[in-house]
Amino acid sequence: MSFKFSKKELIFPLLVFITLMVVAVILWNKTLKTQKTLLKNEIQTSGLLRSQEFYTSIENNIKALENLKQRIEMTNGGYFKYWEEDAQLILDQNPSFKFVEWIDSSMVISKITPLKGNEAVVGLDISKLYRAEEWREHSQNSKTNITAWVNLTQGGNAFLVDVPVYFDEKLQGTITAGMDFTNPFNHLASDLDVYAVEIRDENGTIFYAHNNPRPSKFHEDYKYATSFLVDSLDQQKWTFSLMPKHIDMLADRKETMFIAFVFGMLLSIVSSSLIYFYRASRTENKRYKESILKLRELNRDLKKEQLKAQKANRAKTEFVSNMSHEIRTPLNAILGFIEVLKASNIQSSLKEYLALMDISSKKLLLLVDDILEIDKIESGKSTFKNISFSPSKEIANIISIYKPSIEQKGLYLQLDAPDSGICGIGDMGKFGQIITNLLRNALKFTDKGGIHLAYHEKVLENNLLVNLVIKDSGIGIPKNKIKTIFDRFTQVDSGITKKHEGSGLGLYITYNLVKLMGGHIEAESLRNNGTEFQVSLQFPLADYKQNAFKVIDIASEKEADLVGVSVLIVDDNKINVIVLKKALETMGIKAHWVSDGEQAVAEVQKNAYDLVFMDIHMPVMDGLQATKIIRKTNKDIVIMGFSADVTRETIEIALEAGMNDYFTKPISMDKLRQHLSNYLLNVKVS
Repeated sequence: MSFKFSKKELIFPLLVFITLMVVAVILWNKTLKTQKTLLKNEIQTSGLLRSQEFYTSIENNIKALENLKQRIEMTNGGYFKYWEEDAQLILDQNPSFKFVEWIDSSMVISKITPLKGNEAVVGLDISKLYRAEEWREHSQNSKTNITAWVNLTQGGNAFLVDVPVYFDEKLQGTITAGMDFTNPFNHLASDLDVYAVEIRDENGTIFYAHNNPRPSKFHEDYKYATSFLVDSLDQQKWTFSLMPKHIDMLADRKETMFIAFVFGMLLSIVSSSLIYFYRASRTENKRYKESILKLRELNRDLKKEQLKAQKANRAKTEFVSNMSHEIRTPLNAILGFIEVLKASNIQSSLKEYLALMDISSKKLLLLVDDILEIDKIESGKSTFKNISFSPSKEIANIISIYKPSIEQKGLYLQLDAPDSGICGIGDMGKFGQIITNLLRNALKFTDKGGIHLAYHEKVLENNLLVNLVIKDSGIGIPKNKIKTIFDRFTQVDSGITKKHEGSGLGLYITYNLVKLMGGHIEAESLRNNGTEFQVSLQFPLADYKQNAFKVIDIASEKEADLVGVSVLIVDDNKINVIVLKKALETMGIKAHWVSDGEQAVAEVQKNAYDLVFMDIHMPVMDGLQATKIIRKTNKDIVIMGFSADVTRETIEIALEAGMNDYFTKPISMDKLRQHLSNYLLNVKVS
């Protein structure tokens, strides 16, 4: 029984789920805000501390020049003789210095360390350069000057730092250095793995960057920016900016928080589900008990319906049996009289009418047989015998029967099959019915040309594989109907103007027989170019071959003299009796007649009969009951069931009752003569 969600039971768990999810969302948002606040504070704190470190580094580097100035001024220029040693010491101790030079009071560069690479500036008069006015102003005020980030005459970029030197109460010149703070700044930023740093001069020129800073990508809350004064006279300021290295610095934190959020959501789902299933299980237990009670009621109703179906099935079987009997009984009389008339001397002009009557009656019989066969197939009552037979011999036998009819229509019949005699185990009758139906179909729709039958067989792993192709030169099948030819009551030329007769049952029966035998059938056709049917079947291989396929007729080996044989006919239909007696008289057989089973029992007890033709459906006492009574006292007499009832159930019951064989009405004279010879010649010989 499938589990169904209850809306009523879902309300409380759903409220629990919503509540837990609201709590989870609130906690998520609160945590996210907290993380953002922490990140902002972290950036501001780190920026403040780092900016101070960078500014201190700048001051310390400039202090080295100012210390040299103080030594020169305190010695009234006496320390100047150590210029080169002190300049080189500053360069060695401070990697931010690119060179140190002396610009005298006449604004000419007279000394520079190191000289190599800087020869171009020795003797250079800076009074003609852009920064001359700035130099004079700072020298007059004895203030250290720091220029913007500039291009150097000797190449490269640097800040020029001028420190004025006074002794003997006048300006002697400036200690000037070219400075690039990249090395000390890199040292300070070496542990800033998650932050980026950017420093600009007063003109907005970026002279230092760490970790590819992108300040425009960040909100102001996630950046730290400050300015520090590097030149008090010019109010010159540098801008320091610190920001996250990645655009979304919260990504890792968000991922951790998201995992926690998902866990909370799953916990909410599990909790609410447990509550739901707990509440729903109680409801389902109650519903389950109610369902058991309903199921018991349904089982009782089902048993009633099964009984009704069984009764209906029995009624259907009885109906088919009765209809078969009622239709075949008059057909038996008609065909019997036709056989008698054909054997008599009648006018030649009437023989043509007699032949037409024979054809029409047999077509009606075929239609009845088809309807009965469909009933067996669709009710699942088709049975298949397992006997040893040769498919190639059976095909040759069928061809020999149909060849005269086909040639009489002006057509040819070509057989391409090996005379192997290899035997398989299966139902020879059903196999023959498949071949016969396909031949009849080809004959019906072919007016010129002929029919070609190709048969191939192969032994594979103790199985006989059979492939059959029947091709005709008839009218063919349109493409839009090729898929429907195996449907029942379907014909190529349907409607009131159709040319070809038939019920449309033959191919439907053939298709189902092939399928029930585990085979395959398909058709290929073109309009006005004929049709080709391909059949594949498989039979277990028998242990021997058939060297002959033709039934050995005992009457052909012995003289079929049946004169003096005594036969009792038990049938309530006088017309059928007349036909059968007339047929037996042509063979020299003397026949007696009674109309019910009770009279038959009395006749067999009084007289010695060689064979009894026993009908099934009769008044007073039926043929089955009469056969059982006769068998109690007479085991040797031959009792032949002879009825228009062709249902499998009736035939099996008849044989179980004690009948030797069972003939269905109508039966041809040739078939009657053959079977009587098989059963009665032994009686004559003895």
